[in-house]
Amino acid sequence: MALPRELLVSTLLRARVQDDQGADHGVGHQVWMHPPTHRVLGWASRPTSFGPTRSVWRLNQLRHLQGDVAVVSETPARTQQSTLDLLPTIMGAHLYGHDGLALGRVVDAVVSPGTGAVGHYLVARTDPRLPGASRWRLQPNAILDQQPGRVVAAAGALDDLPLARAGLRTQALQAGQQWRERFQETTFQAGRQLEDWLHNRGPLPRDSDPPDGDRRPEQEVWDAWEHPPHRQPPHRQDREIHDPDQEPWL
Repeated sequence: MALPRELLVSTLLRARVQDDQGADHGVGHQVWMHPPTHRVLGWASRPTSFGPTRSVWRLNQLRHLQGDVAVVSETPARTQQSTLDLLPTIMGAHLYGHDGLALGRVVDAVVSPGTGAVGHYLVARTDPRLPGASRWRLQPNAILDQQPGRVVAAAGALDDLPLARAGLRTQALQAGQQWRERFQETTFQAGRQLEDWLHNRGPLPRDSDPPDGDRRPEQEVWDAWEHPPHRQPPHRQDREIHDPDQEPWL
């Protein structure tokens, strides 16, 4: 089985190392790299759970990966954990911005198995062991300075780095931002449609009064009696009968 073109350091360290004879050499324990050139040289495995002895493998000894098993060739070099602690590495280093602000930690790297060159590092804001944590890409050319346990990058915040994997918190923030943007866009479109409707509707006609059925509530029937119509003069005969000054027998 051919090796992949890119390999995560965390995948290599989680795999159990076996040689081509099937002998078990323990689980990956620590990466071996050359930080100035951003190149992984190999890794170390711990043959037993107890004892300081470690097995060191060159990266070109890796033949293929079968699930969680890393198959290697030849024999490893034996060393002590105290010696491995002296090896320089960027893995696990604290990342700082160009203004000295702490950004996170370098928790992983993408490596080419053929050359060992680091394509990019992965940075976490919090403890990388927490599930659902986000990862940001850190290119090697973005590193301004590196010291044991400390890396300075040409960035002011993690948002200045490309997002490699969105965690639960980042996904929630992105979903909330998208919802706010859609709500604002919908509100703006509704306002524009209302303005267009009012503009095209035109003024109301005023050449005639509304019919009785459309009379406004304040116009009641008895309002018309505030100005009663002019009373017609009584008929002459009725005036003669009801005139007290002219009796019919006189």
